[in-house]
Amino acid sequence: MLAPAALLSPSTAGAAPQKVSYADAVPGIAPSGTPMTVTQPSAQEALYCTPETYADNPHMSSTPGVVSGHGWWGKGDCSSNTATVQNCLYEYYTDGTWRRKACGTASGIYPGGGSANRSAANRPCDSTGQLISWRNRVDVDVEGEWDTSEVFERQADVSCVISGPDQ
Repeated sequence: MLAPAALLSPSTAGAAPQKVSYADAVPGIAPSGTPMTVTQPSAQEALYCTPETYADNPHMSSTPGVVSGHGWWGKGDCSSNTATVQNCLYEYYTDGTWRRKACGTASGIYPGGGSANRSAANRPCDSTGQLISWRNRVDVDVEGEWDTSEVFERQADVSCVISGPDQ
């Protein structure tokens, strides 16, 4: 499962020194070349099954004024037919942090995706007049089996600002 922390640390490789404090940071566009994060299984986890983890880009929902992201899975080499899928949306801030704004978890999800077989994270925007960088981070836990702990992220710029509290 994802760590409960509300922040993802920025990459230090090629990152400019931070000039804005955490308290003074506002939502913004991530610097070009900010790497996507995919954690890799450890040698011990190689003994477990490896599901395929999928995420769509953060986007505006069909519900007006709502940012959205989805997560789903593929069986990989797992034998179970169901998994718990969690996805969380993170908004980029000008201090270089990614702040968690919404999560969705769905259990008993069959592999393959589609509207009935995915998790959804959604949150109403406070405003839609400015492009902001967003990440959708997905974690899959196969039900009844030990599985690896990798997560998958997708990033996109979306016209949605959430100035409300982090989750």
